[in-house]
Amino acid sequence: MRKIALLFILIFAGLLSLQGLTQNLVGADDLSVGDRFKLELRDGEDLRSVAVPDTMENFKVLQWKLMKEAQHPDWIEMTIVPLLPGSQSFPSLEVFPANLATPSMYTDRFRLNIVAVRDQADTLLVDLKPLEKYPLQLPWWLYWALAGLALLVMALIYFVKPKAAPAEKPKKLEVPQPIIPDPAWKEALKKLDELIAEELMLRGEQKQHHFRLSEILRQFLQRKYRFAAMEMSTSEIQWVSSRIYVEAAPEVIGFLKYCDRVKFAKYLPGWEEADVVQSWLRQWLTAFEVEEAREKLSTTGGGDA
Repeated sequence: MRKIALLFILIFAGLLSLQGLTQNLVGADDLSVGDRFKLELRDGEDLRSVAVPDTMENFKVLQWKLMKEAQHPDWIEMTIVPLLPGSQSFPSLEVFPANLATPSMYTDRFRLNIVAVRDQADTLLVDLKPLEKYPLQLPWWLYWALAGLALLVMALIYFVKPKAAPAEKPKKLEVPQPIIPDPAWKEALKKLDELIAEELMLRGEQKQHHFRLSEILRQFLQRKYRFAAMEMSTSEIQWVSSRIYVEAAPEVIGFLKYCDRVKFAKYLPGWEEADVVQSWLRQWLTAFEVEEAREKLSTTGGGDA
């Protein structure tokens, strides 16, 4: 009777050993992108490892662990995250037993329906990759040391820097004195002397000589009496002189008409006549010098003296 019972026990154990690789999904209901679920792999004998292909794009295997339990064979627990929404197929994986003489086994493919948006109540962020250190990243305490060294260098530069030389006071610029132009009569006399020195009459250039004489008188009238004598004809100057006071206005108009006869009527005066006209212009301009001297004496308190 005992032999029959022992035989049944051996047959039952053999059936268990022939059961093969089993797989079980944990937490795989209502999955969204980024949710975690577990895949448990068990066998009648101890398992050693599982091969995860690098070509998976719709799932990410975060980790797998070899689980050890008393009175049970070693089994594998895998933590997996879906990456793409929709109906996704999980591939078959190769599982290696602990006994190297036993051939490897393969899991069954399965399909999961993944929702695009995670549950709003799930606020846990999942790190798919561990934190990585940047190239040439220094220890945290070294940054504080470098900052302190920089402050020390700045303080040394501030306290040790040489004193700047006192700024030189800007030199006072000498303002040139304004140039006071000569009086109108003085400038006219100067031009008259220059014209006589050219001796145009002796070279037969009577027209040019009298044109310059008329121009000297017109420039004086323009500066002295403030009207555009250079742009006016003799008749226009005569009309203006009848409206404002012009010293010896009849003689001035006679002088201009004499010059016009030489310029426009081809009149050729002799040297004596031209000398008389020039002498009158000189005397007329000199009279303004005497008038100016009298005005200065009256303003400085010279009185009759």
